[in-house]
Amino acid sequence: MMTRNLILIGVVMAFLLAANSTKAGTCVIVNGSFEADGSIDNIAQQDPNGWIAEIPPDGSFTAKTDASWATDGRFSLNISSQWFKAFTAGDMAKVSQQISLTDIDEINLDVRFNTYTGADWDPDIATVFVMIDDEIVWEPNYAAPNLSDEYLAQSYAVENKYRDGNLHMLSFGLMINVDSPNGFFEFYRVWWDNIDCGLFCNGGGILPGDFNRDCYVNISDMKLMADLWLAELPASDWFNLVSDDDVDAIGFVNFLDFSAFADNWLYSSLVQEQQ
Repeated sequence: MMTRNLILIGVVMAFLLAANSTKAGTCVIVNGSFEADGSIDNIAQQDPNGWIAEIPPDGSFTAKTDASWATDGRFSLNISSQWFKAFTAGDMAKVSQQISLTDIDEINLDVRFNTYTGADWDPDIATVFVMIDDEIVWEPNYAAPNLSDEYLAQSYAVENKYRDGNLHMLSFGLMINVDSPNGFFEFYRVWWDNIDCGLFCNGGGILPGDFNRDCYVNISDMKLMADLWLAELPASDWFNLVSDDDVDAIGFVNFLDFSAFADNWLYSSLVQEQQ
């Protein structure tokens, strides 16, 4: 009986180890559809679950979880500027949360924005934005003649500089771009919903040396590396796989990097989707 139990334990452990070895990276955005709390009339007084609300206390913006428009579930995040409130260029209202972007390919979202009176949205006055840390990384395409609309399945391709293993503050919000001591005879309003992330290689992440990000380390990546052979690049550059030879924030693409590249030769990080 004991032998059978030991065999069973061994089989279970082997199964768990196999499962762990193929565990995909996960999108860690919490409550991206703002469903966790239901309706919140004022997120300046109650943060939505997972988010930190940053709403100016002077009443120039209001923000809530709202059931008037949603693409995933019943609720979305609504932020609105207010009538006849003084604004200074750069004033904003936003929600944020810290996440790791190392294995994240893109941030996906649904957004709707308009004005209360139905007038065209003026991008010189107000900006809808996605921000990482203190940098705006995504805005809608303001080339359209009438901007007030809903924009589904929008995405921001995460840049390499944010894939550094550290946590970064991801924010969504509304910003006023001009000084207006007397405010505006208008509400600028935005709704955010279905905020999610796409993972590299179905969640397997990017292996060191997969320079073209196709989830395989092969001859295509070697050609890219050869083009930069012995080049001096910032130490944080994608092609500097080893920092032992980095001096004064400069890295060299050489045999140290090639050795790290060879460790992953012909490996794939692609997580196969279950049938």
